[in-house]
Amino acid sequence: MSGQPEKEPDVECLEVTDATPSRSLKIDELKLGQAVFEKVVFDSDRLSHFAKVANDRAPVHNDPRFARTVGFEKPIIQGLALSTRFSRLIGMYLPGERAVLEKIELKYRAPVFAGSALIYQCKVVRVMRPLNVVQLGLSITVDGREHVSGQCQCVLR
Repeated sequence: MSGQPEKEPDVECLEVTDATPSRSLKIDELKLGQAVFEKVVFDSDRLSHFAKVANDRAPVHNDPRFARTVGFEKPIIQGLALSTRFSRLIGMYLPGERAVLEKIELKYRAPVFAGSALIYQCKVVRVMRPLNVVQLGLSITVDGREHVSGQCQCVLR
């Protein structure tokens, strides 16, 4: 597996990096299956910044011994720390700068550990043109296995 999400024929699947300029798609530019993805590694520096903002000092996130006592091989990344990267993908790339998040639902299927290579993907699953609304499927995979899945809905302004 290449680490890149599977691409549907004739539908855009854009990989974004820190250097990718943002965009502002209109509702008529969105197509079913259209997707963006980004490769991210949560290192100790990123996790430290999130822990300070959230003030989350739960030992399952930073104490290896405690994490093992509750069934994890090592400390796990906070679920909301993981979800923060979706904000970037939605608000800058798909649909982009016109998007206002209305709702989001995520399911954490497997723990994610610091240093893991994560693939974030947002994919158009429904376009409601008269309402200027788009629904996106969301996922985070590690080594081809889905660890987080979900969906969100955005209105385009």
